[in-house]
Amino acid sequence: MMYAWLKVAVLTLVVSFAAGCSKPETPQEVAAEFWQALAENDADAVADLSTLANPSDFDGYDQDWFETVPDFGRVIIEDREASIVTRLPSESGTSGERREVITWLVELNGDWLVDYDRTGKSVINRSPLDSLMGEINKLGERLSATFSQSSDDIAIQMDEMAREFEAFSDEANRRARQAMDDYGRALQGLMEELRESVEEALEENRQAPAGDRSALQQTAAELGKSSDKLDEPDFEAFADSSRTLAEAGERFSQLSDESFRKYQQEWDARLEKVSERTIAFFEELQGEAR
Repeated sequence: MMYAWLKVAVLTLVVSFAAGCSKPETPQEVAAEFWQALAENDADAVADLSTLANPSDFDGYDQDWFETVPDFGRVIIEDREASIVTRLPSESGTSGERREVITWLVELNGDWLVDYDRTGKSVINRSPLDSLMGEINKLGERLSATFSQSSDDIAIQMDEMAREFEAFSDEANRRARQAMDDYGRALQGLMEELRESVEEALEENRQAPAGDRSALQQTAAELGKSSDKLDEPDFEAFADSSRTLAEAGERFSQLSDESFRKYQQEWDARLEKVSERTIAFFEELQGEAR
């Protein structure tokens, strides 16, 4: 009888030890333990669960997290990155009020870790859209030059903003849905006008060099496909449109035949209209998000 009891006791200890040593595996589990470690002011645990390289660099984001218990919302996992809407008590301490931040995670060597610095920026920013506004400002400055340069850079920044908006989908839809719809319709109209002009140029210049015609045919096809995606405008569709327009501008600048010269001036003017409308959209969006 004593032997049987001893076996049970040992087994219980083994199971308890194994459970205590098991590491969180999913982004949600890692995020939950990370915030618990913050609440306990446990620098070692925070470093184990995040990209914080040294526990001595733990600063708690300069806030007191004692007994803070967050609620978690929408989870987005894309390849080796994840974001989790995290609802914290309001800074005013008002009962029942919550503020939203994003817990960002990255997968490194098969383990999910909280991106300590990026999550900290989300915590420190007073508005959940402040970091997005910074990206908008930078992209607006880039677009003020021309769509004929840095197509990859423009699209990458658009894609990043798409992730930010998706993570804050409720907030973004509530504050900026109308601005996005208006911009999507305007952008779609401008792209359709550009596509029709390109097709008109092809019809009038059937004897143009094959290389030029091939480039313009590809441009017209891509403008049509990208325009169709704007039927339901979001930042992913805007990213695709920006890439398509930037590549169109690049092709226009490389045309060799003089017969397209008058059209090039028209196309440049249309791209300028797109740039102006895009900058206006960003300004409107920034105003809506404040």
